[in-house]
Amino acid sequence: MNFSLGAGYPYFVVPEVSWSNTDNQRWYAKYNLGLDDGFSVGFEYALDPNQQHSIGLLAGAVGVRDIDDCDKDDGLSGLACAIGSIFDEHSIQGAALSYSYSVNGLNQSGWRFRLEAGYGRVSADDNNYAGGNATISYQF
Repeated sequence: MNFSLGAGYPYFVVPEVSWSNTDNQRWYAKYNLGLDDGFSVGFEYALDPNQQHSIGLLAGAVGVRDIDDCDKDDGLSGLACAIGSIFDEHSIQGAALSYSYSVNGLNQSGWRFRLEAGYGRVSADDNNYAGGNATISYQF
């Protein structure tokens, strides 16, 4: 079992726990905390003999979406709503594909860069959206 800690966008802090029974694959669970938060679980499979490049699938928080629910108002309440809407992000819950580059190999200690892109639902407005994120992490 391994632990990693990362940062990126739109999730600023991403702790992750992973486990594997072979060198070329891994399962993981992570908590995404940033403009909104959410959990994700996923699977990655290494594509090359050095296990540096991997692709994967995940389910859970795949990105965030700004849901603007302010009424058009020129008064003080409109200003407060506009300032509040900067932080009014909601997680997109769905499924995504991922690509990771691990400097020392998929299940080895070291730096990792991951891109995720997917599609899912935002419960705040009950609509579907595409989303994604990028994370740089260090696996201990």
